[in-house]
Amino acid sequence: MFSWQRGFTLIEVMITVAVVAILAAVAVPNYTQYVQRGNRAQATATLLKYANWMQQQYTINNSYLSGGKPLSLPTWGDIGSKYTFSVSDSNASSFTLQAVPVTNDKCGTFLLDSTGKRSTDKAKAPAATAADCWASR
Repeated sequence: MFSWQRGFTLIEVMITVAVVAILAAVAVPNYTQYVQRGNRAQATATLLKYANWMQQQYTINNSYLSGGKPLSLPTWGDIGSKYTFSVSDSNASSFTLQAVPVTNDKCGTFLLDSTGKRSTDKAKAPAATAADCWASR
């Protein structure tokens, strides 16, 4: 009588490993980009929230300064682990907010001024346009 053995051959296992490796090589970079886009969207939303807060302070104090110094931003949310937010430039009638990524990001530093102008730091992000980064593409 014939005795059939059950199991996988070495070639079947190697093909399966190769297919999984190809799928992982495609999926991991796409997932990383997806997470970075989400972090950028949250950073830009937080910058807009800070700009709104700055406008409220201007309405109350008639200045973007407090005691001659730039206002200290309040702490909101958990995005602080991905971006560092600060007032990069401020005087009595204008301000510029910045969101600096903690890790390397193609968009670099996000900037938002008191006129609503949205930009990125071109020195740190020469390959990405401000419109693409602010749109979280």
